[in-house]
Amino acid sequence: MAAVRIIRLVFGVIALGIAVAALGDIMQHSRLTIIEPFTLVALISVGIAMVLHGFLAIREKADALHKKTEEFAAASAKLENSLKNASAMNARLHESEQRYRGLVDSQGDAIFRRAADSRLTYANDAFFKLFGLAPKDAIGFPFAPELHPDSRAPVFGSFAGLESGKGRVRYDQHVRTAYGWRWISWEDYAIRDAFGRLVEVQSVGRDITERKALEDALTEARDRAEAGSRAKSGFLATMSHEIRTPMNGVLGMARLLLETEMKPEQRTYTEAIRQSGEALLSLIGDILDFSKIESGMMTLEEEEVDVRSLVEGVVELLGTRAHSKGIEILSVIAAPVPRSIRTDGMRLRQVLTNLVGNAIKFTEKGGVCIDVKLIQVNERKSLRFDVRDTGVGVPDEKREEIFSEFVQADSSHARRFGGSGLGLAISKRLIDAMGGEIGVDAAEGTGSSFWCTVPAYIIKPALPGFEHSLADLTIAIVTRNAVLREGLTAQIRAAGGEISDLESGKTIDVMLIDAGTNEPAPPSGPHKHIPAIVLITPQMRPKLDKLKEGGFSTYLVKPVRHASLVERLHDSFGTISTEPPPVEAVYAAAAELQPKAHPDGRTGLKILLAEDNPINALLTRELLRRRGHIVSEVVSGEEAVLAMQQNAFDLLLTDIHMPGLDGVEATKLIRAEERQSGRPRTPIVALTADVLETGKRACKDAGMDGFLPKPVDPDELDAMLASLFPSEGEESELRHAAA
Repeated sequence: MAAVRIIRLVFGVIALGIAVAALGDIMQHSRLTIIEPFTLVALISVGIAMVLHGFLAIREKADALHKKTEEFAAASAKLENSLKNASAMNARLHESEQRYRGLVDSQGDAIFRRAADSRLTYANDAFFKLFGLAPKDAIGFPFAPELHPDSRAPVFGSFAGLESGKGRVRYDQHVRTAYGWRWISWEDYAIRDAFGRLVEVQSVGRDITERKALEDALTEARDRAEAGSRAKSGFLATMSHEIRTPMNGVLGMARLLLETEMKPEQRTYTEAIRQSGEALLSLIGDILDFSKIESGMMTLEEEEVDVRSLVEGVVELLGTRAHSKGIEILSVIAAPVPRSIRTDGMRLRQVLTNLVGNAIKFTEKGGVCIDVKLIQVNERKSLRFDVRDTGVGVPDEKREEIFSEFVQADSSHARRFGGSGLGLAISKRLIDAMGGEIGVDAAEGTGSSFWCTVPAYIIKPALPGFEHSLADLTIAIVTRNAVLREGLTAQIRAAGGEISDLESGKTIDVMLIDAGTNEPAPPSGPHKHIPAIVLITPQMRPKLDKLKEGGFSTYLVKPVRHASLVERLHDSFGTISTEPPPVEAVYAAAAELQPKAHPDGRTGLKILLAEDNPINALLTRELLRRRGHIVSEVVSGEEAVLAMQQNAFDLLLTDIHMPGLDGVEATKLIRAEERQSGRPRTPIVALTADVLETGKRACKDAGMDGFLPKPVDPDELDAMLASLFPSEGEESELRHAAA
């Protein structure tokens, strides 16, 4: 292209030169002399063509230049728009950055970033203010705050946890700041690249000094509260022991005195002492229980509980009190009720004792009956206990508040019945804690029915067939007491028996004749051809010979246990049911306490009594000796351990609080020595005035077999010995002798 332009230029110059020469020749000679006219015309034509061609080329270049100019103008407009958009975006980014920076800087938390080598790459104003640093002196340099000398927090900047893949790590540090020593709660965030490598760590620190101070104050307050609770617990235990110890002497001696020959006037005074002491002891027990509940010291323990033994044990324990008022007491347990459930047996017994004790207190005639049934509550099986009495009842306006503290059905100054008004409140708290309900259905003047339910977590279900144990037997009940008649009727029908009377014309297989509650006074004598069982109270045993002379073949002691009733009815009728299994295989009959027989022919238990209080020792010794037992005495835990090593005893009764080695520690040593020597395990029963939960738990953990609170109740002592040393008993011997 360049060569063509050169040739064209050379050709143009030559043509121009020839044209100039021709023009000069014409002017000089008035004609052409140098070249031919045709050649000149050709040259001029070629020149004109070249000029036209150049013009066209210039025109094309001008058009192309114009087009480029337009393209440049469009590109310039686009660039200008892009610049405007970029400027707007930059403004928004700047605004966002300023907003973010303002937000970060306005935070009270210190926020900063560090590179992997701990160099500071960014920090907000709160960080610089907190540590008193200037940005120029901090950015780009490693940072680590000074820890308090007593601080056990992790070392700052170690990236512990973040390097192992965790997203964030939290920890507290006590560090030096521009405001002194402060607690800072750090939270580190890992910032990683696309390959998961740690690039930076962003840390956020919050001043929690006030929170730490509050936590310390709360911890200190909690420690003081726990110390106060322990002090209160210790005070309750001490007061329980100190009050019950002299009460043990007062009540125990009064009971022993009542068993001696006295004038009627002296007996009246002694009985007043006993009743007043028992009322005071009951009040002390209520106050202690209420204090334990209020202080949160009351705990529930789940264990396997024999339902029938528990209910009938409560009835028997309170039977003497009921009979002394001339009223009857008994229990009716439905056949579907399981043999054992998982619950707190001690607390359930306490609730039933409260309810039954109240019923006895407010009942002047008739009696008290406990009904036990298995029910379904909200798809959950529960046991329902109904304590019905024929007492004064509860007014309608008192039903809602009767379970509140210090509330009684009769709160007037002229009320006939005493008490603290805490028993029902305590019972409600216990039942609520056990997950049950408690209430009262009553009508004033016609008696009341207090009820409670507890969840029935069944361990051993009721054995099948018990409801047929008395099938084909017809029994007649002869008694003046309607409550006793209704209760016995329910017991017999629950076992499949039939109730009838002598006037019905039906064949009567066995008669149950009630002898009353005080002196034996049966409504009628036995019929000649019908076996008759007389129902007596424990106080009537000395009159058994007279009753036998009256024609009675055997007897039952009230309160009557269900299993004992069924067994005795079978024996008296002379038949034993073969379908279902015998009653003895279902529920064991109650055993009367008998002194234990030994191979050497002697009777009575050989008992070691460890008691440092001489009055309590005298009382317990006399209670045991009057029951035919042989008692040896020591006054300390060390002597008890030594005596157990040197002699063989059937039972150890030990006080808990004794000088030197106490009863709990002595029990631990005795149990350890038994395991080491291989000697048989000797039953150990705690004998103490400490009735708090902690004391009972300590006795159980030490390896004791029972717990007898002071003052020792003779009935509770008999029941404890009967459970540890069961025997056929006086009742069984008399029954077989009569047969």
